[in-house]
Amino acid sequence: ARHLRAMSILLRATAAALAMSGASAYQMSMNANGGSAGRVVKPQATEGHASRRSFAAGVFALPFVGAMAGAADAADGALAGEYLDPNHPRGFRTVTVSGNKATIVGKDEPDRPTWKLNGEIDGNGVLIDFRPKGGPPNLLGKFDGEGVTFPDGNRWPKTAAIVGEYSDPNHPDGFRVVTALKDQALIVGADGPKDAQWKLAGKMSGDNVLIDFSPKGGPKDLLGKFDGSGIVFPDGNRWPKVN
Repeated sequence: ARHLRAMSILLRATAAALAMSGASAYQMSMNANGGSAGRVVKPQATEGHASRRSFAAGVFALPFVGAMAGAADAADGALAGEYLDPNHPRGFRTVTVSGNKATIVGKDEPDRPTWKLNGEIDGNGVLIDFRPKGGPPNLLGKFDGEGVTFPDGNRWPKTAAIVGEYSDPNHPDGFRVVTALKDQALIVGADGPKDAQWKLAGKMSGDNVLIDFSPKGGPKDLLGKFDGSGIVFPDGNRWPKVN
């Protein structure tokens, strides 16, 4: 779809450029022949000159076309990322984009099942099929560069890439869910299906997070380094991202 939009823009821009080049040739001819004197003077440009002018006009139009096509690609790519939902502050929403298709994976609570929704890019927004969650089939979320806003006024602010669900090799039957808003992070988890949930506070430091593990008997400020697909700790333990 993006390629079709880019081609359409290219054709329109090239046609406009050719029209402008023809108008310029006509104006030059009128000026050279003393302006308007009650008669139309046919431009004296040769076919070769006209072709070269048309080619040049088309070439000068290409940067504009490329910028427009790039803007469409940037809009689609910028939508992808991690989001929070104020209605479910302990959960997350992960948006991925492939062509004009979007996939939204999320949790409403750390210990609730993960759900997946399909969507379709629509300009600077996304039409999401919320039926798997009991909602409408085509709900438009408008992307403003920093979040997605829905018709009911709910807005998912975009947040750090570290947000999401993780597993811990030291506790393979448990879970860890990381949420973050601005410089504050919250890590909720359990070490096993029958174990009590725990909650840890953290502070964002760039793409990394300083976690207070003291409620679990650990250090107060343990640095977890986000490597794009997991969080690595100083002892070598790594939480791989699940979603």
